[in-house]
Amino acid sequence: MFRGRQANLCSNKFLYEKQIKQRQKAHKDKLANMKPAIDNSAPKKPSHLASNKKREQMMEDRYTKIERENRLLLEKMSHIMQKKSLDNSNQSWKYTKSLNKSYRKQQLQKITQENQDILRRIQQREPHYNHVEWEEDRKVHEQYLRNICEYPVDERREKRKKHTRSGLIPSLDSSYQKQSQEKLMKNSQSNFL
Repeated sequence: MFRGRQANLCSNKFLYEKQIKQRQKAHKDKLANMKPAIDNSAPKKPSHLASNKKREQMMEDRYTKIERENRLLLEKMSHIMQKKSLDNSNQSWKYTKSLNKSYRKQQLQKITQENQDILRRIQQREPHYNHVEWEEDRKVHEQYLRNICEYPVDERREKRKKHTRSGLIPSLDSSYQKQSQEKLMKNSQSNFL
């Protein structure tokens, strides 16, 4: 608490510690409010450079010109709409008829019929792959795996995979497991010696 201060004689330790804390707080406040001896702040900007009057005037002139053009355009449009001097009515929809409508309809029916025929042929086709042969082939390959396995298969992993269709490895017989365990123990003992 005293950090290298000499032990001062005092009548009340509590009041002495309180006084030390007050002095430290006052010192920290003075440090926080201390002003620099050198002025490092940016210089004040001159008032005539703070606002660019010429740019503001140019922008105002531009907006006035745009507003005037918009007003003239609006007047011209209203004049055209009131006088109906422009031939803007279209009556040609009465005379439009598709000349090849029946041909396009026939083509669409033909395409639909062909699509239905293809769908029917696909649905009637027998599958090419035989999953029973796949299952037998998998069993043969797992037998090969058991024959070449040096270490026993992890039974916990095997139990987790029992629920899936692929990746099943049948549990190894107990004699093979014992032999594998003995081999493993011999190898580990020889490595330590």
